[in-house]
Amino acid sequence: MHYRRIQSILNRSGLSAELRLQPLFLLGLLTLPVLSWAQLSTPRLAVGTEGTAASLSWTEVAGATGYQLYYAPYPFAGEQTVAVLDMGTALSVNGELEEDSAFIVAVEAYNDSETSAVSNAEHFITDSSHIPYTSDVGSYHGLTLIAPIADNNAYLIDDFGDIKHQWSMSTGPGLSVYLQSDGSLLRTGNLETGFFDEGGKGGLIEELDWEGNPVWYFEYDDEEKTLHHDIEPLPNGNVLALTWEDRGDLWSEVIIEIEKTGDQSGTVVWSWDVFDHVDELGLDPDDARIEDWIHLNSVDYNQATNQLLVSSRSYDQLWIINKDDGSIEEISSVSMEGQHDAKWIDDTVADSNITVYDNGRNFSRVLELDPTMQSIEFRYGNANANFFFSERISGTQRLANGNTLICSGVESLIIEIDSEGNRIREFENTLGGQSPMGTLTSIFRAEKYPSGYTPYF
Repeated sequence: MHYRRIQSILNRSGLSAELRLQPLFLLGLLTLPVLSWAQLSTPRLAVGTEGTAASLSWTEVAGATGYQLYYAPYPFAGEQTVAVLDMGTALSVNGELEEDSAFIVAVEAYNDSETSAVSNAEHFITDSSHIPYTSDVGSYHGLTLIAPIADNNAYLIDDFGDIKHQWSMSTGPGLSVYLQSDGSLLRTGNLETGFFDEGGKGGLIEELDWEGNPVWYFEYDDEEKTLHHDIEPLPNGNVLALTWEDRGDLWSEVIIEIEKTGDQSGTVVWSWDVFDHVDELGLDPDDARIEDWIHLNSVDYNQATNQLLVSSRSYDQLWIINKDDGSIEEISSVSMEGQHDAKWIDDTVADSNITVYDNGRNFSRVLELDPTMQSIEFRYGNANANFFFSERISGTQRLANGNTLICSGVESLIIEIDSEGNRIREFENTLGGQSPMGTLTSIFRAEKYPSGYTPYF
């Protein structure tokens, strides 16, 4: 869609729409923090789409006499595509665009003496077949996937908790779920067979299409072994999975790679056994006091390095494993307690930083670690104003606009903060399974997916 299409919509709204191309540094401003000299606060932008209609709104900034809207075609194609519209004092604009329009947008406040930092940058796509939804101001424009632990359903929800899509299954999660780019759901399930009766028990992986029809079903559960906690879809179509194996008095942590060989079958084509690496990891099985003595609870894969990242709750450590030979590349030294959901911010980059939910003892934190996991680059959460706490489960995700999504699982709380640690929104989940005590709403983790991620939104 040509720029002047947006200009004409604004003109029909009675708004000034002076159009001029901007140099590349303006687009770079979209993700920069507020500069120390700026007195105007930063506006927060919200985006909504319904079919080919798009709506933009932003928060009013005290002392501002006007606002500028920056936009460029999405994906970004160079500095010559960046444009700006003077919006005057308007705080919103909406209108019909052409089918399949795609733009990245941000807003800046100004007065006679200064300009603010630029708001959160969001992209949107107008498609008559997409699910309509609007994001909260300042929030990353997308839908969030949750699977409450006591519920046999998985849900895509908007920022306000409204259900935009759901899948129904015959079992509860065991525990992770993933939305794939074709709109299918890859999930774990809890078979509740009585084997390995411990928190995080699974035994089942299944894939369902957007409509909930079965695509793949794989059981891995008997007296000797079972799936637990987490899986990780790989670029080659295979699936990594955490498993427990019974070794007598102790359970070993064995990571397996499963190749799909039929709609109800799979073959283990690679495995890694922690008992083969106890010396590298500094572990002594003789010190173990319980069967589940390692308790891995997450696995991630970096396709740039062919490495795995796992979290051991019992040892308060993260490990990076070289997949080619199984050796240990790194062991974290950052102080954590009972952490969950360790993952690379960008799993296509070799030196990507890592995010993790540090459960803690009296309050929880989300951390961003350097690639070697020896230092903390960013932290959020304390015992005071930024308090949240979940003694188990939970997760975190760095979003493409620089925000961070936090799932404080026991609290059923979803928090989104910006790159400066300002709390953008907070939502308490009310979906879940029924019990004599009421609805059980705790969630293992939450993942947010952007506009255009699937053919459906």
